Amino acid sequence: MSYILDDSTRLTADAEGEWRAKTDERFWNFDSAFGGWVGALTVAAVKMHDAFRGRLITQNLQFHAAIRMDEIVLQVTLLEQRRRVDFWAVRLLTLDRAQVLASATLVFGEPATSELQYESGPSDVREPDQAFRLPYNETTPTWFKHYEIRLANGRPFQANPSPSSSVWIREADGRPLDGKGLAAIVDTPMPRSFFLTDQRIPASTVTLSTHVYASDDVLATCGNELVQLDTDSLVVRDSLINQQSRLYSPGGLLLATSYQTAMFREG
Repeated sequence: MSYILDDSTRLTADAEGEWRAKTDERFWNFDSAFGGWVGALTVAAVKMHDAFRGRLITQNLQFHAAIRMDEIVLQVTLLEQRRRVDFWAVRLLTLDRAQVLASATLVFGEPATSELQYESGPSDVREPDQAFRLPYNETTPTWFKHYEIRLANGRPFQANPSPSSSVWIREADGRPLDGKGLAAIVDTPMPRSFFLTDQRIPASTVTLSTHVYASDDVLATCGNELVQLDTDSLVVRDSLINQQSRLYSPGGLLLATSYQTAMFREG
C-alpha cells in the first residue's frame, strides 16, 4: 500500500551524493513547506545513501528560509562512521545551489542493549475516545488533513495557566509509525503561544532537535495506533518560544523527545 507521507518524500538521484525532491502542497504550512515534512525528507535522503545503516537516533534541523519552490536539492554527506553510530549532514538547497533553505545533522546507528533502565511516564490525560478530534478546515495547514489528532489536555486560544497540552495522534491513512513518520509527528504541536492568549499569534520554528529512544522493532509494535504527544514550554519571552515534546507508545513507553526554539511576532 502507498501512503501519503512516503509518496510525498520520494527522491530521485541527481549528482553524486545529491537527490532531488518535489515539494508537496499536501504538506504545506499555509504558504510554505511544513517543518515536519522537511524532517521526514532528510531521514528519507540519508536512507537513500549507499552507506546507510541503522536507525534514527538524533536529528537536528535548522530552518534557514521558507521552502516555497516546486523542487529542491538535498546534499547528503557521511561525516563519520563509527562501530555502532554514523554521523550525517544534509543540506536542502535551491536548484541552482545558490541558497541553503534548511540544514540537518543526523545520527543513525544500533545502540547496544542494557539492563540499566529508567524513564518518565506520560501525562495523565483523557483517553482517545473521550478526547476531542481537532477538525481540518480552511484555517488549518494542509498537512493537518493527514493526521488524526485528538486533544486530550489543554485549551488553545485561551489564557491557560501554562502552555501545556497533550494529544493522541496518528497518520490518517493508516501508515504505521516509523522513524520517518516520527520525525514529522514531533513537529505537529501547535505553537505554545496559542495556549497563552486568546489571540492567534503564529510562530516559526528556527531549530528542531529530535531524539529517538525506541528501536525500529519497538516503533513497529505501535502500528497505526494512536500515540500520546505531551508538549509544554519552559519560557516564552522576547519573541522566543521554547517548546519540548515527549512521544509515548499506546502502552506508555517513551519513544522520543523533541526540543525546538521558535520565534513569534505580535501585532
